[in-house]
Amino acid sequence: MPVFDAIFTASSGQSFSFGYKAGVLYSIDPIGDLPVELETSQGYQQVGATVESRSISGVTRTITGRILRNTAYLKRQLRDIFTPGATGRLTVAGKYYCDAEVQRCPAISAANLWPTFSFQLYCPNPYWRSVSETSVSLFYTQPAFRLPVCYSTHQFGLRIQSDFLKLSNPGPDTQDFVLTLTAQGVVRNPGVRDLATGEYLRFLTEMQDGDVIRLWREDGRLRIEQIIDGETFNAFELLDESSTLWTLRHGTRAWTRTADSGMTALYLTLSFSVAYASLVVEENS
Repeated sequence: MPVFDAIFTASSGQSFSFGYKAGVLYSIDPIGDLPVELETSQGYQQVGATVESRSISGVTRTITGRILRNTAYLKRQLRDIFTPGATGRLTVAGKYYCDAEVQRCPAISAANLWPTFSFQLYCPNPYWRSVSETSVSLFYTQPAFRLPVCYSTHQFGLRIQSDFLKLSNPGPDTQDFVLTLTAQGVVRNPGVRDLATGEYLRFLTEMQDGDVIRLWREDGRLRIEQIIDGETFNAFELLDESSTLWTLRHGTRAWTRTADSGMTALYLTLSFSVAYASLVVEENS
């Protein structure tokens, strides 16, 4: 790949930069090339196979490079940052990232002039994600201000609440999103439903004014919390076990709010980072 600036920021707060500005030429392999594991079946006298399921595992990314200057300092940085058990985030071109853990510590050549290095990072989630997060809520603003205007009392815009979230996901299907439900009154058994598929999430509780329920995934594991009067509680037991809406699918979607009562007092927000199987970075970006 072309040498775009990149940076690995460790969970400890330390960081290591790659690229011409940092004096470190590098390459990452693979950038894409994600294998999809298919489970197939074949019936009696069937021509071809039927795909029953598919999955994508984590990926090992090998980073190789050459140090152009500040040799001694950068060698120590490689040694001290990419240690066993180190975790962090690799960001490329300031636009895409993947979370990773050191799988193989750096091998650094002994040369004083332009030494080479190589190490491996394991990304449990193989997709590259956009640094820019997409956030959608039920509220939108309708402009009301027009010129010329007298400087008496007037409106600049109207805050209007929709009944559903209008979502646009240009990337592949993803389960990595954050859904927030906020009560602006009493809401009984709140939830959300995909209008196209009928899939839904439902929480068996009565929310009071100001209560918040938040659902997301952390390292692939589902997390649910409830915030009441500023205190946060584990709320996994509130989830209706028949819930089916776990995936934000590719394309344009519409998710509507649901509740047994008080639905108009339910406020939804969904945020996510678009995922990409590979990187296409323009040189002038």
